[in-house]
Amino acid sequence: MSRRETLGNLSPNHPARPSMAGRLVGKEGGGPARQSTLLKPGRPSMAPGALLDRRSSAFGKGASLKSDPRPLGDKNFLNGCIRTVITYLSTHGYPYAVSPKVLTSPTGKDFTQIIQFLMQCFDPSVKVFGKMEDEVPLFFKRLNYPFQISKSALFAVGSPHSWPSVLAALTWLVELLNYEEKAEAAASDPAGPGALDSDRQRSERAFYDYVSGSYKSFLLGDDERCAAADEEMLGQIRTREAALTAELQAAQQASESLRSTIDALRAAPSPLVAAAAARDECARDKAKFEAALENMAAAKSTCARKVEERRAELASKKAALADVLADNEGLRATIANQALSRADVNRLLAERGKLKGVLDSVKGAREGLERRAYEQELAVEGSLKGLEEAVRQYNLAAHRLALIPASAKRAGGTNFELAVARNGAGPQELVSADVKGCVKPGLVALRERYRGRARDLGEDALGLAEQLDAGREAVRERAEDVANAQLQVQKLDAAHRALRDGVDGDMRVTGEQADKIKDEVASLRNAAAGALADAEERLRAAVGEYEALQRRCQGELEQLRRATHTALDATMQHRLDVRGALDDVRAAASEAARAVATAFVPAPAGGVAAGGGGGGAGPSAAAVAARG
Repeated sequence: MSRRETLGNLSPNHPARPSMAGRLVGKEGGGPARQSTLLKPGRPSMAPGALLDRRSSAFGKGASLKSDPRPLGDKNFLNGCIRTVITYLSTHGYPYAVSPKVLTSPTGKDFTQIIQFLMQCFDPSVKVFGKMEDEVPLFFKRLNYPFQISKSALFAVGSPHSWPSVLAALTWLVELLNYEEKAEAAASDPAGPGALDSDRQRSERAFYDYVSGSYKSFLLGDDERCAAADEEMLGQIRTREAALTAELQAAQQASESLRSTIDALRAAPSPLVAAAAARDECARDKAKFEAALENMAAAKSTCARKVEERRAELASKKAALADVLADNEGLRATIANQALSRADVNRLLAERGKLKGVLDSVKGAREGLERRAYEQELAVEGSLKGLEEAVRQYNLAAHRLALIPASAKRAGGTNFELAVARNGAGPQELVSADVKGCVKPGLVALRERYRGRARDLGEDALGLAEQLDAGREAVRERAEDVANAQLQVQKLDAAHRALRDGVDGDMRVTGEQADKIKDEVASLRNAAAGALADAEERLRAAVGEYEALQRRCQGELEQLRRATHTALDATMQHRLDVRGALDDVRAAASEAARAVATAFVPAPAGGVAAGGGGGGAGPSAAAVAARG
């Protein structure tokens, strides 16, 4: 390093550039080009998905990857990119219609309109003078986009093999715009964003204070303070890591609790199904009872008519019997008053036997009619009891379903209660309520309403099941990301400790060599006190050897200094990488918490969150690189 500069004035709210204008190289009237900090060479990419793998060194230009590590073939990733672009366009005044269908397979015109709008978001005065196939790759190259956009992909921009990479580039551009907006908001109003993300603000401020303090201590040669700052920052990182791990575990426990609740609800019998079955059974029983009531009413009418006929016939028979008895009495009186011959007596006895037979037949007919009337009365009474039992079962079911009384929950002001009137003259009068005109239509309407609710609840259950599956998949992916990040942090910590141990060993060896040289010089000076002439000669030789040794020591010290600088560079790079990894872990944990918190309402992935996640390490890398 030819020049070092303190980072004491570095602030976490340090703006990336003064305004949103001048982001592109503009040409108007042949005047000089204007370029913003986003287009300066050497600025690292702010894409949050590639910060860990493509972070530039704090004192040099970082290397870029040859292949895109993003899952461009994953349909969910592409859908997320489409939602990010649509969210930005719809919230920033895009003048044309945009939809997922348009961004799934766009035409050349659609792509031209979108890219020109995004370019003008960087600089409203930008104008494209050449072909889009030439201007777009140059535009992304000036923004330090880490991957190559070929002209052939822009010639057939909507084709399935070229559109995913172009869509990923547009998403990266939108995330960069979102990051710039948040950086400007933080620069213009430092207290504003802190009200929404105070923890992130404090974390970034602490990191910048740590970098500036460590660099000051390094420039002053205070290694103890540097080591103390390293230990303090490492402790803070471990504390935040433990907090994030605890939050992730809490989110997993909440997810498991929700999953168990949903499983319990699924396993439990549906009260709606049981109520619907009971309602259908009641409807069938009601129909049977109504038919039975009609049949019984008809039978009762027939029986009543027959009973009246038999009673009239019995009355006529009684009248005839009274006439016969009266005739018999008259005949007896006549016989008593007249003299009868044997022939007359025989004739009278014969007539009496005939009349007695007729009387016995009339009595038998009467008894048969009375017996049939009694049996009919018993049948009617049994039918009435069955009807009363059916009405009682109906009323009990209606009570359980909250249909009676009329002020019940599901009655809706209709009186669904039934009562049997034994003195009713017809089938309609046997039941107190109007079954066909009021009760049956009300029950049919209630059944249709609950069928609609059952269909809606079934659809909601399917939607909740899909959301639960998506939440489980998101939690599983976030857990894998957290595990990978933790493994990477452990590897980086091991590399940092090994590097620090190597530097300490080199420093100890150099100190021992310097002490040995000092001891040799002291012994030479003591030996020179014996003889003056010999001492002067030997002194000159010793001085020459000392100067040679001093030059060699200075060379070795210079080499050690350079090695120390290189180790500090690597340490700074390690700090930046650890910072980026922790930001990604925190973003992943926050995303998992939001996914679990919104398990019943899917929330689209917005570009602002992605840009904000990558912004934690982006400003520090750019600022340190500029000062390096």
